[in-house]
Amino acid sequence: MQRRSRETLGLKWFVLGTTIALAAHACGANNQGARPRPGTGTGGAGTGAGGGGDGGTGANITIVVDGGVLLPSGPADVIAAIDATSTHQTLEGFGAAVAFVTNFLSVQSGDIYKVLFVDSGLDILRIGNWYQNQDATMTTSSTPFTDNAAVQIVQKATAARGGQPLKILMSSWSPPAYLKSNGMTKPPPGSGASDAGSPLPGTLIKNDGAYAYAEFGDWWLRSLQAYAAQGVVPDYISIQNEPDFYATDWEACLFAATEGGTVQGIAAAGYGQALDAVFGAIQGSNLTVKPHLIGPETSGIGSSKVQRYLAGMNSASFYGVAHHLYNGGASGRNPAPDSFALSMATVATSVAGKPTFMTEYSPGGPTMFDTAWLMHNALTVEGVSAYIYWELIWGGQPSPVPLVSIANASPGSTYTVNDTYYALKHFAKWTDPGWVRVDATPSVAEVKASAFISPDGKQLTVVLLNTDTADHVVAVNPGTFAFSTLTAYRSSGTSERASQAVLGDDGGIALPARSIATLTYGP
Repeated sequence: MQRRSRETLGLKWFVLGTTIALAAHACGANNQGARPRPGTGTGGAGTGAGGGGDGGTGANITIVVDGGVLLPSGPADVIAAIDATSTHQTLEGFGAAVAFVTNFLSVQSGDIYKVLFVDSGLDILRIGNWYQNQDATMTTSSTPFTDNAAVQIVQKATAARGGQPLKILMSSWSPPAYLKSNGMTKPPPGSGASDAGSPLPGTLIKNDGAYAYAEFGDWWLRSLQAYAAQGVVPDYISIQNEPDFYATDWEACLFAATEGGTVQGIAAAGYGQALDAVFGAIQGSNLTVKPHLIGPETSGIGSSKVQRYLAGMNSASFYGVAHHLYNGGASGRNPAPDSFALSMATVATSVAGKPTFMTEYSPGGPTMFDTAWLMHNALTVEGVSAYIYWELIWGGQPSPVPLVSIANASPGSTYTVNDTYYALKHFAKWTDPGWVRVDATPSVAEVKASAFISPDGKQLTVVLLNTDTADHVVAVNPGTFAFSTLTAYRSSGTSERASQAVLGDDGGIALPARSIATLTYGP
């Protein structure tokens, strides 16, 4: 069959839901549509064949939904126009982190790995570099590898994916104590240390009056060799998580945008010099896979943090720009997504063509919809190529809001899939690394749209969000994009979560206020 776009066929669609097959019979033509694929999805009533037509075009169309035909629904009041020829950034992928409480996941087996690493569609797993630094003090350059939990997680995730490995991003929270100016990775429990005015923040140690950059680069190289010996081979590394921020509750190491600059009250080693040392150590090594370096992975994008660090970084030493989102927008437990837009737009002008990675964020009380809205802004305003949520899993109390909560660290523990999981799934499940964002323009500003096309040009995914207080029906005009099948998924209200959805007689999908929908087009 000759594949044609909706625009080319000039057809008025009756409903569709789940996976559809289109059979178009134009005047004087005999173009048979693709046969319906067998499926087990929900969303259809009725059996047998059915059809309809648009008398103005002289064409008939039969829409088969998993073997049945659905009835029409209301007209669209919003049009989202797609221009697949107008391209933007290439995706590196979507992901989440399991850098802490790894023992809650490593002891599990079975379907939780399918939920986390298959059903979600996540592409990137962010882990910590915990080589010789899992103890706060007393480690040496001969301390053996101890991060067995991360190794088990990566192995089980790969197995759940049928042997296809995830992309791995490895971030360091702190080098070992023997490379720290304060002799520790973090204050010991019960030390009474406080963030404000504490003498405990640390940076790289000095040897003979000079910061130990070469030793830091050597530690990173030995870390990668140690993890590779266990089968964990990162695709990307960040030499320091949040080099601009110190807290007493977790490991940290301060680096300044310029060597000797003051960061939280202390003179710190230069981030750019440390980056060059790690890059040089890796490039001069015999590592089979040499990871991409991304940075500076600042705590956020406010106060020109990213730009100040970039000014001191050698462009040849890093692949992509990385940052978090803990500043640069409004504060609070669930900040307004649009409050980050200005800072995002400013960062976008500063990356000099390099891919941008949002490598960590979750506020104190995130909602599914606002998480998806923030992702949309990061993708369309800043143009990020990767969006990595903070907690893939968490366990115990008090707990943040991970994608999946695990009750305890015992094998077979119960777990809960939280709403934030579906925010990421709407983007991640139906795209892959290498897909390219293309223009998507809704006719109503309160409806947000982003669109992504596969490298071979045969698949298109459109993500819609209704930020309005009113319900809308949105029809997507894919322009000249040729397709034969379409599947729609929607999350709305308190219970519908990435469920297969039904479209209307003009191809419109009902989008209640604060709902999300993903439409996938294929051959």
